[in-house]
Amino acid sequence: MNKDGIGNTFFIAITLCLVCSAVVALAAVGLKPLQDFNKALDKKKNILVVAGLFESGKTDVDKVFGSLIDDRVIDLESGNDVTSEYDGKQSAFDPEAIINESFGGSVLDAKIDVAILKRREHRSHVYVVKKSESDSTPRMYIFPIRGKGLWSTLRGFLAIDTDLKTIRGITYYEHAETPGLGGEVDNPDWKKKWPGKIAIDDAGKVIIRVTKTASSNSDIDALSGATITSNGVTNMLRFWFGPDGFGPF
Repeated sequence: MNKDGIGNTFFIAITLCLVCSAVVALAAVGLKPLQDFNKALDKKKNILVVAGLFESGKTDVDKVFGSLIDDRVIDLESGNDVTSEYDGKQSAFDPEAIINESFGGSVLDAKIDVAILKRREHRSHVYVVKKSESDSTPRMYIFPIRGKGLWSTLRGFLAIDTDLKTIRGITYYEHAETPGLGGEVDNPDWKKKWPGKIAIDDAGKVIIRVTKTASSNSDIDALSGATITSNGVTNMLRFWFGPDGFGPF
C-alpha cells in the first residue's frame, strides 16, 4: 500500500478512531462500579447533611448512615410501606431510572403536575432517622424531592419532624440554576431559614411557600432575582407533600 496514498491515510485514521473508542469504552465499563459507588455515597452524605448528622472531614458516611438511617420504600398510591418486597436490597431501587429507562410510572395530568415532572414513579424512598443505633424510634423523616426550576430539574431532600408538619432541614444536591441567583438554593444562609417552618397544616394542606412577602411561619424568603426558581421550590414541595406525592404516607 502506498504510504502517502489516500487509502492509507483513511486506514490509519479509522484504526486510530477504533482504538480510541475501544479504550474509552473499556475505561467507562471499568470505572462504572466506582462511579456507582461514589454516586450512592454522595446520596447518603446528602441525607446525613439534611438530618444534621454530617460533619465534613469527620463523619464516616457509610457507618453513620447504616446505624442511624432506615431506608424504606413506600407505595405512593396507598402510602403503604412495601420495603419487605425488596429483600434487604431496597437501596438499589432507583425510581427515576425506571421512569427514564422504561417510561415507567404514571403520566401526570398538567393540572396536578405543578412540579413539571411529566411522569411520577409508583414507589419512592422514605428515610427514617432513628433516635440511636439501638433505638429505632423515628426522630425525623427525610423525603426525596425534585421539580423544575428555571433551567433545570432540582433534586434534593427535605427533612420533616415526626409530627409530619415541621421542617427540620432542606438540601439540594443536583441542579443547573444560575450561580448567584437560583443557584442560591445551595447557600447555607438560605437553608438555615427552613428549620422550624410549618410545611403542612392540621388539615393536611401543604402551606409552605417561598415568597417575597414572607409573613408567617410557613413562609420562606424568596431567592433574590430568582422568582422562577423560588416558585419551583414552592411547587415541588406542594406536589410531593400533597395527595399525588407523599400525602398518603
